[in-house]
Parts: sequence; structure tokens; C-alpha cells
Amino acid sequence: MRLRPSSSLPAIVLLAAGAVAMLMTPVAAAQVRVDARARQGNAVKKIQGLRVGGSIDSIDVKSLRRSAIPDEMARKVELLGSQSFEQREAATASLQSMPVPDELFMAVLEQGGLDAEQRNRLLGVLRWRVLYRPRGAVGIRMEPAATGIRGILVTEVIKDLPAERVLQVGDVILEINDVALTTSSDLISKVQRLQPGDQIRMKVLRPVASDTPDAPGIVRFDRDRAFQEVDAEFPLGSYEKLGNGPTAAALGNPETIRRRHRVEEIWARWGTDAVAVSITRTPVEPGEKSSDAADGP
Repeated sequence: MRLRPSSSLPAIVLLAAGAVAMLMTPVAAAQVRVDARARQGNAVKKIQGLRVGGSIDSIDVKSLRRSAIPDEMARKVELLGSQSFEQREAATASLQSMPVPDELFMAVLEQGGLDAEQRNRLLGVLRWRVLYRPRGAVGIRMEPAATGIRGILVTEVIKDLPAERVLQVGDVILEINDVALTTSSDLISKVQRLQPGDQIRMKVLRPVASDTPDAPGIVRFDRDRAFQEVDAEFPLGSYEKLGNGPTAAALGNPETIRRRHRVEEIWARWGTDAVAVSITRTPVEPGEKSSDAADGP
């Protein structure tokens, strides 16, 4: 973790969260194109032809149809149609945690050759991965900054999360990863698309005494307010440490809403029927709280 005075001024924000997984049922065998060159040992070496986007419409369907599916993934998809329930369940769990892009699951669905059991289980896996992929967290309570400053004011830092070691009450977050943010929703969307452990950079204005001499990195507003520009770089914490379930605050959390809409798009394209996804009724894990413990990521 690095914290240092900055020599330049921008404008943005901060926050947190992430998550992944799901289920399905029985029958036959998949016809999935396998490219052994796409794997090296157990890790994905190279995947070609995917153009990742924020919605189904932004994905190049032609690239999905010609995408090379890693051999291990293809074998697990085949097992989704096994006559053995235990094998189907084990393959489902393995695919949920497999370290490959979600777009490869879409590629399998788009290329076809699956029976109903395989397709339904694969849709369930994809739904699980989209909704429950882990989210990063900074760990703050926040509100819009005072007039004249475009950024997010830190009103509280939360114990045992990165903000406790990096930020102070009164700091104004201007940027994350060189992107300027002006609202809490901007900050939430930016941070919660990342995962715990991902490194982020922030530009912050930190209050200093109004009589602080002018110097590089000292910024004044309305003459009586002085700030020092600060750069911070640190790994994100986990959204779960806020006490939130992965589907908490579904009506107000922009990242939760984005994930829900993506699942609806997936079902509309590859599901038997287009369905509305109500994540507020998703069972929480044992010991998991169902409401937000903090106002910010």
C-alpha cells in the first residue's frame, strides 16, 4: 500500500464489492469445440475471438460461435449431461468456480449442440457467476462533497477495511484508476466491478489548515478552505466484510442492478423463456446478513 502527496489534480470516487455461482438438472452429451492449445496444464493459456462487453448486444456473436473452448471446460460441460446425478452436480460446481471468462459459457450456449439438461445447468452456472462474483470494497460512508468540489466526501471509515489505513474523515475522493467520479453511484459501480485484492489508485483532496503556505499540491477553495492533493494506491478489501450479502440493496445498488439485468439478457437470448430475475429472494449463505451494514463500499 502506498500513500503519497500528489502533484496533479483530478476528480473521482471510491467504494466496493463483488460475487459468483448457481445450479441445474439431468441427461446426455455436449458437442463443444475443443482447442487443446487453449490450455496449459490447468490454467487457461490463450482464448481468442471474444469481445467482452457490458451487455449481450455488445458481444460479437460471430466471435462466440468460433471461440475455442478449453478442453477441461468442454469435458465438464459434457458431464452436465451424465446419467450420474453425482457427476452432474460435481461438474456444475466445478464450472461455477472455473477461472475462465463468462463469455466462454455464452460461447458454449451460442455454439449449441447441448441437450436440455446441459443447457439448463449451464444457464444456472452462468447466472450464479454473474450474480455472485466477489466484489471489492474500500470501506467508507460518504456523501457528495461541498459546493465547489466535484468528488465524494468521506464521512466515516470502516474498521478492518482498506479505507481505515489509507483515508481520513474529511477526505474528498476525486478519482479511481484515472477515472473521475462525481456521485456515490459512480464510485460504487467502479469499485464493485473489481474483486478483493485488485489494486486501485485514488486521487484525494485532504483538508489542511487554512493558513498552510501555498506550495505545489496545495489547493484552495473560497480562500478559507485548503487541501493537499494526495495519491493513494492499495488493494481492495471484500464487500462481504461490510456485512452485506451479495444481493443486498438490490433496489439501490447500481452494480447489483447491472448484474440482475445481465442475467435477464442471458435468459432472454439462451433460456427457454425470458424471465425476470428477482435477486432479493435469493437465499443468503449461512451466517450472512441480508441488509447493508454500511452506507458505502
